[in-house]
Amino acid sequence: MLPTSQPRGTLFDHLAAEDVVPFTPLSDADWNEVRVDATRIMLRQFCTLRNLWVHRGTYILDMLGYAWAGIYRSLLVGSIVTTSYRNEGHIRAGDRIFGTGDFFRGGFVLPRTSAEFEELIRIVNLRHRVAGVVVTDGDGVRVRDGYEADYAYVATSFIEGIRRGLATCGLPPDSPGGRAVGEVFCAILYQLAGLTGLARIPRGLAAHERFRDAYDRHLRTRPASPRVRRMAQEIARRIVPLTAAMADETVLGHVRRHLDSETEAFLFPTAPDAELESQRQEWRRRLRGTTRESGLRNRSKDRALLWQRPDVAALHAAYVAARTHDATDRLIGAILLHALDSSRGTESRFERRTIDLGAGEPLVRQGQPVHEMFVILSATEPLCVLRTVPEAAEPREVATLAAPTVLGEIGMWRNRPAVASVVSRRPNRVEALVIDRAGFKELSQEPGFRAATAAKVQRRLAINAAHVGTLLDDAAAKSGDRRLLSIAQLVRFLSGDSSTPLDALIDLPDDATPEECVDALRKQAHDAIAAGGLSPEIVNHLEPVVATIG
Repeated sequence: MLPTSQPRGTLFDHLAAEDVVPFTPLSDADWNEVRVDATRIMLRQFCTLRNLWVHRGTYILDMLGYAWAGIYRSLLVGSIVTTSYRNEGHIRAGDRIFGTGDFFRGGFVLPRTSAEFEELIRIVNLRHRVAGVVVTDGDGVRVRDGYEADYAYVATSFIEGIRRGLATCGLPPDSPGGRAVGEVFCAILYQLAGLTGLARIPRGLAAHERFRDAYDRHLRTRPASPRVRRMAQEIARRIVPLTAAMADETVLGHVRRHLDSETEAFLFPTAPDAELESQRQEWRRRLRGTTRESGLRNRSKDRALLWQRPDVAALHAAYVAARTHDATDRLIGAILLHALDSSRGTESRFERRTIDLGAGEPLVRQGQPVHEMFVILSATEPLCVLRTVPEAAEPREVATLAAPTVLGEIGMWRNRPAVASVVSRRPNRVEALVIDRAGFKELSQEPGFRAATAAKVQRRLAINAAHVGTLLDDAAAKSGDRRLLSIAQLVRFLSGDSSTPLDALIDLPDDATPEECVDALRKQAHDAIAAGGLSPEIVNHLEPVVATIG
């Protein structure tokens, strides 16, 4: 039973309180012992005649195939699908798989205190923060409220994928040896989940199995909407050529051998086609000659050097300092992640500029085109946001901004003049990283940046998404207006609620970008107000949507 003090979406939805324990990091000695045991067991168990023959001696590739099956199983979870699709999973298959592969492989081959492992944890936590999966919490991160069980199920899926693989190689999960191995894998994978934001974990293998069974029942009783299922299938098609190449199987062979039957039917209702196999062969050519562990270590070392570059160091300092500033850290984190992912060498990508403002002098002027985006690193005085409206004689102060913050991203993103001026009341020295139109165009191709910017637009509306969504749902039930249901789901989705089913959206394709979602929200809100019949409370909530992002 769910304890009354616990919110929904937690492990307590699926487990009794005695089955859930706080995450506690293992000691370095215990971590190394567990990972060495796990690696030894996998090497021994996956060394079968079948794997030696099929994989020409590199039999560990079969184990990788079963581990990748965990990724596919997690695509049955609606919130994971919509978050992934909105941020990067639908267009950056290579980044997704290499990053995930490095992270989970690092848990087995790297000492926890190694520089390479610490770098993996740091970059994963940054990626998850940019994606909106976790929030900052002191010096670390924690899973967003309401997503604890979904997040834990990712680790659960990996554990079960590997256990199924061991079963095909002669180690039944319920045998004494199989249960001992299951305990080892629970220790490693829930530790990795804990280091990246999961504050509670199942208590041992028996609790893990109860959680697995309860969550699987939850998935079957609340299946994904057709739109979310199509999203999941699109993600699966994009990544399967690469995971099949890394598992050294044909796409069809990979899907049939490594995915469980329920996941296969959900993601691949028809057999993989020749196009996917052609893509797999291309990935095999690109991967030829590379080694997995050396690539992991080299990628971590290369990125560690980038953190020291002046613009990256400045962005990182701003990212850390912004953690008490609403969700500005997510937007700065997206810019930082872009600099890390797209850079090589020591040359800075963004201009560092010192700007001396006189009293009342604008940094951004309302009504003027926005040609640059500013990451404000420091300022000797606060900045004021002033907005002029026709009915007022004097500009109205709508916000006071303290560094670090970001300015100009909305105007550049939407290619519209500034909707407000940003000035300083007193003489002010501002230190900023400046991103020009060309740099912004490149940055705006990053799905994580687009999603973080869209989320900032929604936050500026000052909408209580849960309350407004309920009002719109009730109004739609009374009027039969599908447009109101669509607006409700868009408000929830753009506010970061990845569990919304997206089954009532209108005038939007499945692959709609966050910007297109914002545009659709504005238009649908405008049309709903113009049609009349809404309560004054709903109109009061929707009018700022039209005015702020129109």
